[in-house]
Order: sequence, then structure tokens, then C-alpha cells
Amino acid sequence: MTSLLILTVGTGTTGKHSNLAQGLVNTLHQLRPRLFWLVPSASPDSTTLAEIVRDGAPAGCAFQPWSSTQPFRQIEQHDDLFVCRTALREVIHTARQQRAQGERLIVNPTSGTKQMSVAATLAALDEEIGEIVFTVGERADGVVKTGTERMASFSTEVFFAERALREAVRLFDAGAFDGAAHLLEPHQCLADAVQARDVALCMHHWQRLDFKEARRVAARSSAPALAAVRSRLDALARSSELSLSVLAELLHSAAELRRWGAHEDSLARGYRALELAAKIRLAQEHGIQPPYALETLCDAAPSLEKQLRALARGGQCSLGLLRTFEVLDALGDALARDFFDNRRLRDLLSLRNETIAGHGTENVAPAQSEEASRHLDTLLARHFPDLVTERRLAATRPTRLCP
Repeated sequence: MTSLLILTVGTGTTGKHSNLAQGLVNTLHQLRPRLFWLVPSASPDSTTLAEIVRDGAPAGCAFQPWSSTQPFRQIEQHDDLFVCRTALREVIHTARQQRAQGERLIVNPTSGTKQMSVAATLAALDEEIGEIVFTVGERADGVVKTGTERMASFSTEVFFAERALREAVRLFDAGAFDGAAHLLEPHQCLADAVQARDVALCMHHWQRLDFKEARRVAARSSAPALAAVRSRLDALARSSELSLSVLAELLHSAAELRRWGAHEDSLARGYRALELAAKIRLAQEHGIQPPYALETLCDAAPSLEKQLRALARGGQCSLGLLRTFEVLDALGDALARDFFDNRRLRDLLSLRNETIAGHGTENVAPAQSEEASRHLDTLLARHFPDLVTERRLAATRPTRLCP
């Protein structure tokens, strides 16, 4: 595989057994780049050294001048870290334009002032260069002995993976599970990053209540956090929609949305949770399940027959929150009675209709979202005592991206 090389050039410390110019030429001989750039300081000694290295390059290694009038991108202030870093980033950008598909771009920051070396390394990391190579060898008088040079390569893959993992943790904590998974996708070299991606992806589907896909991710993952929840996801994937387990997951997801500041979405999920609770009651206590046959509903709630027939399509009815509670109320169900007695809960839930989740663009204040949740929790706890256990189970999902 061919390569492009960016090489910093200092003045160096000359020792009894060292010749810096020859050492850099030897570096070129070992790396054999197709194209190379030299980055000296503005010091005359440094530029003279760069000229010697340029002229001593082996055949097949083409030196690339900085411009038609300037052979090198000189660093005017070679002791200023930020000036050095800017210069190296400019050279990296230029080199990228010359890189062929699959070609390596290498930065060798060995020669130059300490600031130049540090800046070259930082620039390579900033620009996500895949490889940094240092010239090392036997040392004498504090420098590498000429003729003993060898290349020590530093792969940046793990560095980038660790950095991505730190950033992914912040996204995960903010509820951006899909973003965290996408950020970690390219970093398969680090086991922790691979496992973290699985956790983030599983949580993305779990938060969407796509239990089957969340189960699929957990089943193939080696992440300990997912191994611990496989049985829960198996149970959820097999559950009917009209179950307390699904209701608990819906309520938990609404609470998470409030924690992340997504109050409109949280209120919408609270609204859906109460609708689901009403349909669970209709099924469990009164034996009426979807699809809702028109005649079955008319028999159960004759006082609503006119409205039900007006809404029916093909002999079936679609029931929303209010219509489901009206049917329950006609059946004398206590859940409906408490719902209709709680005017504040109904008013808060109706705010959903004014948001993007309903029919408008209004926002929901955090206090309104929190108050609606309190009223909803009180109502459901009174009528579904087993929901407490299910909600405790719903909270066992992974809450951290990394162990």
C-alpha cells in the first residue's frame, strides 16, 4: 500500500554518532512514501536541513513544494504550540487532496522543537489521521544514532475509539441513544466501544417500544448489561399490547422523556398510557377486546349507540381515549368515574392536542408535564395495584452506557 508522508524538520542536536539530515533521509528510505511534505521552522538552519533532506530523497519519493514560490510550509513561531498546530493542519489538508483511494497518510513528528512535535501529533489527532510514525533507534548523546533508525508506528484507532466512547456516554445520558450508537459504529477495534454501541442501539429500540428489535440486539451482544435484561425483553416481545408490562414500559419511557426535557413527547406518551390503561380495563374486566365490533360496543353501552354507529367503519369502531372511557363509564366502571371526576388531569392531558404530537405547535411547560404525571400515577396506582411491580421491572433497563 502506498503512502503520503508529512515530516517535521528541526535543526536537531548533532552528536558524535548522529547526522540529523541523514536520519531523516533514512526515514524516507524506510517509509518510501509516494509523495512527501517537509515542514521546517523559519530558522535558516531548519530550512537548510529541509533542503538537504529534499535533495537526498530516494527515487520514487516525490517531494511536494508548498507553493510555486515557497518550497516549504515554514513555521514562523516554532515555540508557539498553536501556531505550529495550525501549520500542520494546513499541510494535512493539502496532503489529503493528493491521497488516492486506500492510500495511507502518515505524520512523522519526530524532528523539530518539542512544540512542533506536540503540535504535529495534536494536528494528526484533530484531523483523524490513521497513523503517526516516530523515528526511533539506538541513542547516543541524547539523539538517535544515524543508521539505527527504525519506525515506531502509533495507530490512532484506539485513541479515536476511546474519544468516541466518552462522547457517546454524554449522548446516552441525554437520551440520544441512536446518536450514541451511530458515533460508535466505526470503532470496532475496541471491545468496550462495540459493547457500548450494542447497549445504545438496544436502548434506542427499547425507548421506541420496539421490543422485538431490542431483544434481537441484546441476544447477539456480549455486553453484560444486555445479558441481564434478555429475559425481560423476551417477555415484552411476547406480550400482548393490552398488558400491564407494556403499560409500565410506556409510563417509564414517558418519565425518561421528562428527564431529558422532551415534555411534549412525554405528555403524549402519558396520554397514550391512559388510553392503553382504559383498554386493558375494558378487556380484563368486561371482556371487550380489539378489534372492537360495533354491535358488541352497542350492547355494552346502548346510550352511546348513536355516536358509535356514526364512527363505525365496516362494522368496527376505533376507540380513542375519551371514547374508551365513555364506554367504561356506561358500564359503570370505577376507573371511568375517577377519570371524569379529575378535571385537572383531563385539562392537562388535553394539552397534547395543542402540541406537535396532536394538532398544533404549542409547547408544554415542565411543570405541566410533571403535574400531569402525578395525577396519572395516582389514578393508575388506585386501579391497577399490580402495576407497581411492573413499573419496578421496567426500571431495570440499562441506565449507563459503560460498566
